[in-house]
Parts: sequence; structure tokens; C-alpha cells
Amino acid sequence: MKIRRDHEYAHSTDTVFDLFTDAKEIEAKQQALDARNMRVVECERDADGAVVRFVRELPADVPGVLGKFLQPWNTVEQAEQWCSRGDGVYKADIDIDIANVPVTISGTLELEPVEDGCVNHVRMEIDCGIPFVGKTLAEFVTKDCKRIIAEEYEYIRDRLGPG
Repeated sequence: MKIRRDHEYAHSTDTVFDLFTDAKEIEAKQQALDARNMRVVECERDADGAVVRFVRELPADVPGVLGKFLQPWNTVEQAEQWCSRGDGVYKADIDIDIANVPVTISGTLELEPVEDGCVNHVRMEIDCGIPFVGKTLAEFVTKDCKRIIAEEYEYIRDRLGPG
């Protein structure tokens, strides 16, 4: 299952990239979005980009049929490998792992400059290879990812303020 979102910001790609790759900002965003036991495992920046990895527990309103796979709180690890193309564009490959849940979540973020700021092109794919309940599990995780992506976008827009 795929997620495609384009998030517009009234700020430069450098400003948004700085927010996405700052350990204190990552922690603040996750706490604001009700994550618990948040910790940044790695957050290193250099001239070519950044490597970001963090772990947190996220709440889930799990339907009974999926109770075997998901808990009310699930440990989620997110790894981002950012690179700068040198033309104001930043791209990240993302892998998200929900502990003990048989789904794969991967995708990209691409910050692209536009006239009045930048656009973050969010592309995610969620797959589950187990038979029967796998489709239901992937649909639930996709729906939850869409909710989290929307909440993160609103938080970042509020955090950055007007351009």
C-alpha cells in the first residue's frame, strides 16, 4: 500500500532540513505527537547530508482482530539517510520498523525548493506478506501512518511559523 503526500512549507529547504535533522527538534516533535520513551540513537550531519535514527513508543487504537500483532503501545524505530544534491534538494531514504510486527515500511522524503519556500514529497510503502490477515494489518498500519504523517506536517508548520 502506498502513501503519497506533498507538504508545502513557506521556508527554504535548508530550514526544513535543519529541523528534520536536529536531535532536540526530533525529540520535541515526537513528544508533542504523544510518543513516549523517545530516544535519538543517531543524529549526525555532514556536508553531504545526515543520518538520523530514533526509537519511540507510539500508541495505536488496535482492533481486536489485529491484537495478536499490535499492542496499544508499539516500539517503532525510524532510520533516515539524508543526502544533499547540492542544488537545494535534500532526499532521505526511510525505513521504519515496528517491533514484532510483520510489516515493512519504507519510503523517501524529498525537500524541493519552490518559489515561496519548499515542498516535502513524502512517499511511503507498507507491505505485509502473511496470508489472510496480512492485508488487514497492512491497511491498518497504512491508515495509522497517514494519521502520523498528517500530525507531523501540522506540527512542523506550526513550529516553523509563517515564512
